Amino acid sequence: MQPMLALENAENKVSNQTINLEQVSNSQPFSLQQRLQLIGSITHLMISSPLHLKYKISSIPERFIPSLIHNQFRFYEIDGNPIGFVNWAWLTDEVEEKFMTTKYILNLDEWQGGNNLWFPEFIAPFGHARLIIQDLRRNIFPKGTPAKSFKINPDGSFKSIYHWKA
Repeated sequence: MQPMLALENAENKVSNQTINLEQVSNSQPFSLQQRLQLIGSITHLMISSPLHLKYKISSIPERFIPSLIHNQFRFYEIDGNPIGFVNWAWLTDEVEEKFMTTKYILNLDEWQGGNNLWFPEFIAPFGHARLIIQDLRRNIFPKGTPAKSFKINPDGSFKSIYHWKA
């Protein structure tokens, strides 16, 4: 699994102490308990975010589980407390065209296989968005990688597509 990143202090420096779920899964299967704990932490972040609070619990399997299966996520915590989650999908041109309608739900097999990087979910309800973006740029994606995400209005409606580079 993708590392869960622990952040060390109020200055928001990235800690060298990470819990690497890939190492855990190499020695033993990623347990149901670990998956449930991560989903619980994601749910905590959702209810702490005014935008994500509008999500229905039934949306968790489509919005989050595929990225956990494909190891296309990063989870952040400070002192064991969740502070952020982001997931990504590599979409084909055809899937991207459907996804950009904002009404299309990605199927499990559509999260990988393309060259178009999207961030379907980015949750940072406690003010750590900038730190998370720095981590993604420094540690996950090669410099200059183009990416897209949806900008959402406070009422949950679509605003625009945000283009950025890692």
